[in-house]
Amino acid sequence: MSGRPGRSGGSNRIDPQVHILRGTFRPERHAKLLPGGPVWEPTAADLEGLGAAGRRFVAELLAVYELNRLDAALAVEGAVLQDRLAEVRAGRGTASAKERRALNRQELAWSRALTNIVLALRSRL
Repeated sequence: MSGRPGRSGGSNRIDPQVHILRGTFRPERHAKLLPGGPVWEPTAADLEGLGAAGRRFVAELLAVYELNRLDAALAVEGAVLQDRLAEVRAGRGTASAKERRALNRQELAWSRALTNIVLALRSRL
C-alpha cells in the first residue's frame, strides 16, 4: 500500500554524493541536485572558431540557462555542430543529385550528434 497523500516522500531523500558513492547516481534524476560551480561567461577565445549559427546557439542557451564549465564544453560542441549543419544546408543548393545524397547523410549524422548534445544539456540543466 502506498503512503498517505501529503505525508510521504521527501524525508528519506538521499544526498547526490551518497548516490555517487553507492553507484546509484542517475544524471537525469540527480544532476540537478549537485552544485553547479561558477557560471560560465564565454570569452572571445571560447567563441573564436564559431560561425554565426554557432554563436547564435550559444547566445540562445545563455539567454535561458546559467552554464558551468562542463555545460559550456557541451554548448561549444553543440555550436560547432550547428555551424557544420549550416554549411551542409547552404551547400545543398548548387550540388548535384549524388552530392545532395551525400549531404543528406552528413546532415543526418550532424543532426543526431547535435540532438545527443542537447539532450545531455537538458538532463544537466
